[in-house]
Amino acid sequence: MIPFAYSFIFSFLLVVFILQSVLKKIFAVNIKGYMQALTILLISVLITAIPFQGLCLAQWIFSMNANFSIPLTAILLSRVIDNASGIRLLDRNAVLTSTVFGLIAGTFLYPMALGLGRFDPYEIGWSFSFLFMILMAVTLLLIIVKNRFGIVLTVCILGYNIRIMESHNLWDYIVDPVFMIISCIYITTSAIKHMYTRGPV
Repeated sequence: MIPFAYSFIFSFLLVVFILQSVLKKIFAVNIKGYMQALTILLISVLITAIPFQGLCLAQWIFSMNANFSIPLTAILLSRVIDNASGIRLLDRNAVLTSTVFGLIAGTFLYPMALGLGRFDPYEIGWSFSFLFMILMAVTLLLIIVKNRFGIVLTVCILGYNIRIMESHNLWDYIVDPVFMIISCIYITTSAIKHMYTRGPV
């Protein structure tokens, strides 16, 4: 029941974000405000919950990618709330930290998990290992320096302990292929923007 609830929440947030983006960027609709937010939320619930060929949208989405990581869900939630109210749960520093984390974790995990080398890092996510210790250390460090991504990693650890996802592997809670791709795009575009805003030396 809990894994399905998580899959529904992620799919719901994704639908909300898509609706917000379409209304704002294509139809130039003001999406900020109580009534606008409530309308978008209700429409999103219907889209997410109504079955199509026996499956609701959440089940269709998770059939394509079984595990969407908690950091990706947190970024999505932050964007949805920002679009609706202007309040940022994750500030720019936290988003940058999360994308750097996602790129590093994905780069370490996926090439070797796909057969590059003899060591499969995915194996260390099944039980208590140095992966958990590293994650705890990074989480504490971020909390100490008051980086909001530390709260997201805390949720990852708690979520792993109560098994809010179908997977019992810690890696799936902290990174997924979509999160890694988005992280790579975000870091690349941010670097390009920084180069152009600096101007000639």
